[in-house]
Amino acid sequence: MQGGHTVQLEKTARALRQVGLEITTEMSPEPELDGIDLVHGFGLRAAEIRHCHTRRVPVALSTIYWDRSYRTDGGGGRGRPGARTWAGRVWRAATFSRAALGGRGALIEECRASTADETATYAAFESADLLLPNAEGEGEAVRRDFDVSTPIHVVPNGVDPEAFDDPSPPFGDRGYVLFVGRMEPHKNQLGLIKALSGSGIPLVIAGHEHPDHPKYVEQCHRAGAGWVDFSGTVADEAGLARLYRGARVHVLPSWFETTGLVSLEAALSGCSVVSTSRGHAREYLGDDAWYCDPGVPGSILEAVRQAWDQPPPAALRERVLARYTWTHVAEATLAAYDAVLGRAADGAE
Repeated sequence: MQGGHTVQLEKTARALRQVGLEITTEMSPEPELDGIDLVHGFGLRAAEIRHCHTRRVPVALSTIYWDRSYRTDGGGGRGRPGARTWAGRVWRAATFSRAALGGRGALIEECRASTADETATYAAFESADLLLPNAEGEGEAVRRDFDVSTPIHVVPNGVDPEAFDDPSPPFGDRGYVLFVGRMEPHKNQLGLIKALSGSGIPLVIAGHEHPDHPKYVEQCHRAGAGWVDFSGTVADEAGLARLYRGARVHVLPSWFETTGLVSLEAALSGCSVVSTSRGHAREYLGDDAWYCDPGVPGSILEAVRQAWDQPPPAALRERVLARYTWTHVAEATLAAYDAVLGRAADGAE
């Protein structure tokens, strides 16, 4: 499934090649490791990390981790729990109560089943030689949720200035609000459509439709019928850059974002940026963007209106260029690799 994680993998590999490393990308769970000094994994499981370790190859793992509070309560642990959160809690309570009636063994099995994903994530994080979160907050969440002993080295996400660093045309000549991303419930396009409905603000939604969520996609199309421009999959970066350059505002009202690569791209392209308040986007964008609560339509609309009326702060583009290009990613990644290989060499002596 294409998304920010695949962009991160491909762009990191390209940036490292440009500074002289020999990089190969591989999607097999048991890759050929002859001549490989280190594996950098994106989404590896513990068994795949063990495969590398049996060949004495260390593993650095990009975590791409969403806080447990978001994954279990659906709200990032902020604010009053909504109806969906309470429904989930009631369902889990009923499930455990039924299992308890079957005795201790049945209850243990239900607990193991319900925590299988958590256990698998912990096993992978603890097995790796180094964890590479994209934000300080993400690293803190990994420590808080799992208390792993694996060292952590923050590597930021990045953007390609050659592809997106063109802020023309002028802000006042731009004509729509843009959303870029997969169409799926997590990204909250439906909430955005409902928030902007009747506002008179043109909305363009670009991104491929997630095959596992056809009903959600249908809801979005129905809610936006007649006024939302659904552009579908954008074939290449040039097409995406053209969309950004025509947009006055880019909005990402997801239920959680580690970074939001598209926010960085939009910032370089001269858009005012609206981001979700849930996650770690503020660590990247600071006070140079507008933030919305994805669960409150009025919050989304107000943030979009404010961003629509005000050009993006010059400091936003400068911040991205100074800290969050793929060159910066390569530098931080190289430092992480050196740390891993240094420890591996020490251990072999």
